[in-house]
Amino acid sequence: VAALGGRAIVTGTARFTPAPHGWSMPPLIEAPPGEAASMVAQASGGPGVFVVVGVEPQPAGRLAPLAPEEIEALAGIEGIDAVLVEADGSRARAFKAPGEHEPVIPGAATHVVAVAGASVLGRPLDEACVHRPERVRALVPGLPVAAVCDALLIARVLAHEEGGRKGVGRRRFAVVVNQADTHPEAARLIAEAVRGAGVSRVLVTALRNRERPVRG
Repeated sequence: VAALGGRAIVTGTARFTPAPHGWSMPPLIEAPPGEAASMVAQASGGPGVFVVVGVEPQPAGRLAPLAPEEIEALAGIEGIDAVLVEADGSRARAFKAPGEHEPVIPGAATHVVAVAGASVLGRPLDEACVHRPERVRALVPGLPVAAVCDALLIARVLAHEEGGRKGVGRRRFAVVVNQADTHPEAARLIAEAVRGAGVSRVLVTALRNRERPVRG
């Protein structure tokens, strides 16, 4: 967005992690409750990206979320072209199914993207590899105790109305399969399975590759 002369906001309704070490971080706005929209509106009007977070104390290395109503206010600011919201965290796991209270999707959202990391393919379905494995088992009943995350299982969860599609409603939906730089074949297999499960928009990415983040 910024490269095209626009303005974008990155934020979350769940706590999220800043850019990896060595990556440049967009300007950070820490907003007390109810003040996010006014602080962004007062910031520079030129093209660029802002990271907007709350001020509540968080674990080390994490950024505080905003309430959904604050996201609604940000989306209404004149001149803001996109608001990108992390609505569900995975505790650094490559794969998950949402809990009862997740994801927290703002009412103004127009697109929802479910993300999985290709590194989970072939790994055990347990807490070491998957966030909320018990929810995965609830969505795909009958799995063996020693189940592994094969492409079909991953695709079924991502395409499920209580999995990757939870809360999507009539919004446009897509799946991103990341980590194609280190797991290219796994990313391809997962993406093909997701398409086979009925998701028409699937992207294969390597988000740590600044030169070529989108692979297919």
